[in-house]
Amino acid sequence: MQSRFLLSCLALASLPVAAIDSIPLDQLQPGLWKVERKIEKLDLNPVEYETRNSEYCANPKKEIARVLSVTNFLCKAEDSKIGDNRYKVHAVCRLPGIRGENTTIITIVSPSEYTAEVDTEGTKFGEKQHRKETITAKRVSDCKE
Repeated sequence: MQSRFLLSCLALASLPVAAIDSIPLDQLQPGLWKVERKIEKLDLNPVEYETRNSEYCANPKKEIARVLSVTNFLCKAEDSKIGDNRYKVHAVCRLPGIRGENTTIITIVSPSEYTAEVDTEGTKFGEKQHRKETITAKRVSDCKE
């Protein structure tokens, strides 16, 4: 089940842990989360749209930090607060075969809801890619274990 949460966080995966230190992810409560990802594949003609829905038990702060720690050494990122509950992270990644920029705006709506707007543009093994994602995550209950 944790792997499904990790998949929902892949849009944030180019952000190193240091970049999220100032984002109060500890406000987000562990529990059963329902996540909707709307993806626009802007590099395709015609543009393709995809929606993915999932539901799983997770601790958002712990899981997001785990994903982001992998890229801690690979990307250069800057973060800033752009509102009372909005945070922007801009990352530039130069990896073998993959180069690009990612801008993510995270909004912590409440301890049981957050959104993320993600714009990723770059190349993957020489092919241009441009994706926009809107992620809406809502805690729906405690986990039954």
